[in-house]
Amino acid sequence: MNLFDLPAAEELVSALFVMLFCGLIGVEREVRRKDAGIRTHILVGLGSYLFTLVSLYGVPEMLTGNLRWDASRIASQIVSGIGFIGAGVIFFEHDSVRGLTTASAIWVAAAIGMACGVGMITIAGLVVVLYFIVILAVAPLVRHLLHRGSDGTLRITYLDGCGVLRSLLLEATGRGFETMVTASRQVDRGGRKDVVVDLHVTGGKDVPELVTALSMLDGVVGVELLEDPER
Repeated sequence: MNLFDLPAAEELVSALFVMLFCGLIGVEREVRRKDAGIRTHILVGLGSYLFTLVSLYGVPEMLTGNLRWDASRIASQIVSGIGFIGAGVIFFEHDSVRGLTTASAIWVAAAIGMACGVGMITIAGLVVVLYFIVILAVAPLVRHLLHRGSDGTLRITYLDGCGVLRSLLLEATGRGFETMVTASRQVDRGGRKDVVVDLHVTGGKDVPELVTALSMLDGVVGVELLEDPER
């Protein structure tokens, strides 16, 4: 084996597909402002791809005599090792677990890299398509069928010092919601003092309708319905 052999054309093509597939997943995560974005997913995919090539072709070519090599050994370590990276994006906050979907996306990126390493580019592409179907179509449909619109977290911006928070809480409780302020901070906007609070609401009938009602209260600058924590 020549240490300076150039990669074959199919290996270059496979590496480009790894970058494309994992990059698409990373873009989706980055658009949603998750901790692991396009760079993380591409690097995870490329690392898994290279480990797979080394396991299949690199190590066997270096063996001499009667030595034998199990190509699944390095690949199996990718599966267990990627869990450490996934664990780094999962954290517990305010009685909820965040980052599970991002950790799963990293796991998928590693699998895509391995699949491309053994030449299963079509299957890898199919998995990417199925990933976007699950993220963009299946999850919202399931939430709709389970009527999960009765709870959510609102990010509310309002004028400081005008008693707006009391009005917000009264409006929400008057509509049957239980409320809990999970975060609060002051923001200086060109001399105007605003307050931004994250308000978790549960038990009511229609969160989007509540968002509209709160937006119309005096002193409220804006109300945003945040994404589900597990995503």
